[in-house]
This record gives sequence, structure tokens and C-alpha cells, in this order.
Amino acid sequence: MNTSLASSLPVNLYLCELSQPIGEDTKQALRQWLPQDERNKVDRYLQPKAREKALLVRCYLRALLSEVDARQQADASLAIKPDAWRFDYLEKGKPVLASDCAERSGLIFNLSHSGDYLLLAITQGTDALALGVDIERKRQNTNIHAILNHYFTPQETQALLALPQHQQRDRFFDLWALKESYIKAKGMGLALSLKSFYFELASMQSQTLSFVGREPQTASIAQSVSLFLQGDEGQGIPAGQWQSWLGQLEREYRFALSIKTEREITWHCHSVGIQQLLLSC
Repeated sequence: MNTSLASSLPVNLYLCELSQPIGEDTKQALRQWLPQDERNKVDRYLQPKAREKALLVRCYLRALLSEVDARQQADASLAIKPDAWRFDYLEKGKPVLASDCAERSGLIFNLSHSGDYLLLAITQGTDALALGVDIERKRQNTNIHAILNHYFTPQETQALLALPQHQQRDRFFDLWALKESYIKAKGMGLALSLKSFYFELASMQSQTLSFVGREPQTASIAQSVSLFLQGDEGQGIPAGQWQSWLGQLEREYRFALSIKTEREITWHCHSVGIQQLLLSC
């Protein structure tokens, strides 16, 4: 047996389509999965497109949790059905599985959406505060230099400004995605200062990820992203046990994942469209 594979941690990474319109019959079928409190949250959005995206995000999460649960069951019929998942929210708003679903499935998850895509990570674990993801769409109208001093450490700012000007916007959104993924993993929201930790990207090594599915996508993802905690005297303290990964999808999107584990990660990446979602209905 390959011992490195036996001790590795499988991470299921789903890239889900949010841009394709869905009909009224489809919406009603998907809404049946949601308890009344979640339907109410979807309905609070004033714009129809925003309501549609909110519905899709919640339903993709339920369908794909069921898919992962079915794969790990000896009998797939024993997997939790999409309409049976229940969720809790931590003090700062991080969504997690309710204790009965967490104990039964052994899964943890995190999700993020931006523009046309939802990014969802699902893996095995007992600590909901161990996993965070973020996806960012590069925006040309963001005044990145006005934000640097407020949210980036001196180390990050200095490294960014040392780049040629045409590369600085890309680096800004790279760092922003990484910082968001770590904050989401910690579950503390903005109670955790964005200046209390920083990333170094100088030693990144890239590999190719293939998102298999209806519309296959290829992304690059970089490891050896170094995470440091900011010491009292400004020195960097390596964040033990944490791994952070930075990916790029097309030219416009980048994504990041932070996870507290010393195990080697094996990626299982899928591109999911609305038609695949409907197969779960």
C-alpha cells in the first residue's frame, strides 16, 4: 500500500455554475429542499437574479454534501438526502453542519461565491474551524492602493509594491483571497485583524488542477504559500500545521483554500452545472 496516499486527506473541490438562468418549475423543485427559515433568507433578496443565486448556492451545497456522503458509504442509499441536511451558525456567522449531520457524515465544508461561480470545499474532519475557501473576481475599479495600509501587513505591502505596476492588481486579489480563506477557516470574521497574519508568495510552486464535469475547467494551483502570524515586535512567526493554497481560474478569477492539517492533500475537483444539480431533485 502507498502509505503517503493512505495518510493523505481527500479534499473535494467543486466549481459550480451560477450564471445560467433557471425556470420557475426548477426553482420550485429546488425550494422543496429548503426548510422555511432558509426559504425566508432567499426571499429577502430584492433582485430576482440575487434570489436565484442564493437559492442555487444553498441547493448546490446540499446536493454535493449528499454526493460526497454517498461515495463514502458502503451503501449509497444510507447517505443523507439533500433535504435532510441541517446547519448551524457559529458566533461570527460561519455556517457549519448541525451536530447530528456532522456526527453522521464526518464531513466539514466551506464555500464562497463571486460573479459566475460558487466554490465549495468538502472534506473529512471533526473541527469546523479548520477549513476556509474564497473565490475572487478581479475588479478593475477597486482602488487597491487605498486598501493596502488598512488591511495588509508591511511585509505584504512591500512585496506587492516591489512588483511591476501591471502585476500589482493581480497580487492584491491573490493576497485578498488567501486572507479571506484563512479568516473563514478561523471562523472569527473581522474580529481577527487582517494585519495579524500575512502571506509570502515568493516560493510558490504551481500544479495543474482539472475540474472534471459537464464543462471541464483547468486551473493552476500553487502550494508553498507561506503563512505567518505577526509577532508583537513585527516579526513573522510561522503558522504551524496550516496549509494555504492559491489557485487561478481563467484570467479573471482566483481562489484560495486554507486548512489546518499536516496531512498531504489529494484533490478531487469537479465542475458542476445546473443540469447536474437537477439530477438530485
